[in-house]
Amino acid sequence: MKYDIKKIQLLILITALSSGTLLISNLSAVKLWDLLGIAVDGGLVLFPLSYLLGDITIELFDKRIAKNVILSGFLINAIAVLVFYIVIALPAYPGWDMQEAYAAIFGFSPRIIFGSLTGFVLSGFLNNYLFVKMKQSNSYFAKSFIARALASSVFAHILDSATFEFIAFFGVLPFNEFLAQAVFAYVLGLGIEFILSPIEVAIEKVLKKWLNTPAQQNA
Repeated sequence: MKYDIKKIQLLILITALSSGTLLISNLSAVKLWDLLGIAVDGGLVLFPLSYLLGDITIELFDKRIAKNVILSGFLINAIAVLVFYIVIALPAYPGWDMQEAYAAIFGFSPRIIFGSLTGFVLSGFLNNYLFVKMKQSNSYFAKSFIARALASSVFAHILDSATFEFIAFFGVLPFNEFLAQAVFAYVLGLGIEFILSPIEVAIEKVLKKWLNTPAQQNA
């Protein structure tokens, strides 16, 4: 069986970046920061990158591989959370006085981690489904990578924001703050992706050109 070494290398890189993005976002989400009186979780700073990576994956590979990348990210993060909980439960060495701080940072609220992982998987699957449907259509979206990338994200972000915010923060924050945070998370997340769209287009073009360039054979 012949393998495309370039595609394998790229897939490894994308999978690692996707898993890392989700893990870093989950760690960052522990902090709520104040933006003009609105409580915003720290994970929103990086998480939009996961959509960029998802769009590039579904564009350069296929729906099955893109699904596996999503599930790999879920598995890595689930393992990380399990390890954090086990380490927190282990008895601290005498004299090491950072147990409470460690538990506060790495002891994810079950609601936050469940909301994050659920939103990631559901929105990723929806994004891929819509992206493929648009690519197979006879519309403008079939001709433009960035058009279908952004259009699919409009709906995927709704599902992601609604799922995460409801599971993680509904009943924790006053309803008006919860609603403001949910709406703002959606708008800001989608806005960041729109801002990054020129970079996304450039990366997609460079990667396509690189994949289509014959690899040099070793002498």
